Amino acid sequence: ETRVLLLVTCRPEYTPSWGSTSQLTRHSLNRLSNKQCIALVNALTSGKALPPEVLNEVIRKTDGIPLFVEELTKTVLASGLLEDTPSGFVLRGPLSALAIPATLQDSLMARLDRLAPAKEVAQVGAVIGREFAHRLMAEVLSDMPAPKLEAALADLVRSELVFRRGTPPDATYSFKHALVRDPAYN
Repeated sequence: ETRVLLLVTCRPEYTPSWGSTSQLTRHSLNRLSNKQCIALVNALTSGKALPPEVLNEVIRKTDGIPLFVEELTKTVLASGLLEDTPSGFVLRGPLSALAIPATLQDSLMARLDRLAPAKEVAQVGAVIGREFAHRLMAEVLSDMPAPKLEAALADLVRSELVFRRGTPPDATYSFKHALVRDPAYN
């Protein structure tokens, strides 16, 4: 007799196993429009404009996939390709075809590569699974000094590739998305 709203996300091919679907409403989530991509990029840049050619490349390469828009924008911002000025971002030099990663996997690997010591920790965490415990990481990486492990985990959290619940040594870490874990694992 209690009203309940249950929101379930799934791929289009999923067929629910529960009974009657008379109370079921399906909504398809489409890719973001160019306008929505621009709004997401602006939110990530705190309203500072990207050079038009960079923004156009981000929109073109991400094809409206929200996670890819977010990750590619963060990759571009951290790449050293742009200079942050009071009036917005400007290119430091010519925009080469290889400057912006073409795939989500490439974008995530570029971000991991820039996190040098944290990359190894991310790779070990990815082998453990989508979620891993601080204590287990300390055991597996016992040859890594504790302050270095703490700094690497903090870098991963700060980069928003990994989220932390709790406080070390009782903390649990989880990759933002399975698509974030996969490049580290591979």
